[in-house]
Amino acid sequence: MISLAVSLGAFNADQVKSLANLSRWAFLLTFAGVGLRTNFRELSRQGLRPFAVGVLGEVLIAVLTLGLVVGANRIWSL
Repeated sequence: MISLAVSLGAFNADQVKSLANLSRWAFLLTFAGVGLRTNFRELSRQGLRPFAVGVLGEVLIAVLTLGLVVGANRIWSL
């Protein structure tokens, strides 16, 4: 919603800069909160299979995204 408002010119340049800074801080605090709640003992009890599935999923997403970018580049000569 904020992106749409910025695109429509609802904010001046200083406000956009402040919103971008706020967004970065909110992102950092969110991931810090996730990290602080991580229980490594519980993760180790889960075993290697969930970790391997997660890594495989991330690699698949990365390969798919790269394929889309390369395909788009070939089609539209970006």
